[in-house]
Amino acid sequence: MSRWGDEDDSDASGDEAPVFDKLSSSSSIPPTHTSRIDSKGIKTVTSYKAHPSNANQLIKTVTRIKVVRETVRENRAVESRRKWKPFGQAAVDEDQSNVTIQSRDDVYIDDPNADVDMQDEDPAKAL
Repeated sequence: MSRWGDEDDSDASGDEAPVFDKLSSSSSIPPTHTSRIDSKGIKTVTSYKAHPSNANQLIKTVTRIKVVRETVRENRAVESRRKWKPFGQAAVDEDQSNVTIQSRDDVYIDDPNADVDMQDEDPAKAL
């Protein structure tokens, strides 16, 4: 009886070659093979390379990659604004890396609930 860790972890049809293959002198290294993305979102990449100490052996590397596809929803108005020609300072500047223009004015923010917060505090607790 085999344990769960000893079992083969591949979902393929079972026709995979062993890790070390014999490399004949007349053959070359096979190209890298990438499988399609399966129903679970996993693609398998199989690559080969020559063994560093024994030139007659071939090392097979099987990599399983989880492919995740994210869809980003964007408002139609945003999509139409992206198509606009630049205007103002952004149209004049040759460098398009920063098209945002910052204001040089000081902006002060007042807390509208500041007096309510002071009433909630008990002066006796401060002592």
